[in-house]
Amino acid sequence: MKLIFFLFTCLFLFTTLTAQEQEEEEKVIKVEIVKDSSFEAADTFGNNEIRVNFLDLLLFPAFHGYYERIVDENSSYGIGLFVNFGETLSSDVVQRRFAISPYYRLYFLNRRDYGTKGIFVEAFSSFATSKDKNSSNYDEITDRYIERDNIFRVSIGVTFGRKWISRSGYTYEPFVGVGRYLDNQGSNGSNPEVHFRFGLSIGKRY
Repeated sequence: MKLIFFLFTCLFLFTTLTAQEQEEEEKVIKVEIVKDSSFEAADTFGNNEIRVNFLDLLLFPAFHGYYERIVDENSSYGIGLFVNFGETLSSDVVQRRFAISPYYRLYFLNRRDYGTKGIFVEAFSSFATSKDKNSSNYDEITDRYIERDNIFRVSIGVTFGRKWISRSGYTYEPFVGVGRYLDNQGSNGSNPEVHFRFGLSIGKRY
């Protein structure tokens, strides 16, 4: 009788411990499933993004658009296109008329939600045409510089910014950067040796 009672007690304890272990394993599995599914939203937006810098539209006016290709959650590359529609050139500012700017980005603090967002550092190059005010003729009647010559300039630089992305795939990013020209056009004072980049871009990832 004692042997039967001892065996029944051991069987009861073994069954209870096994049930508890199964419940703990089910909880762990449920947590892992939720964690993995939270990153699936990144793929629904695709690996492409287009943006427009609305600050340039207000200041110049000019069109400044970007295309970005997502490599992974931490990096991307793309190209920017700048076209200045303004005609007036002040006596102390050299305007960039047209520019193509390829770039490469590294993103940080972006492992939550959708990836390729958050703080970023961008290395870029710029191939641009500008108006040289020293090669222009000043018209006193119209109070404007006329017959300006285009000059071609190449620069490299770095940009810092931060990107936010909504659940619908729309993006917003403020940024600021600086580039240095690789030519000697600025040595005679006719053109600046550096140029600055800043803006507020809104886009869509698809």
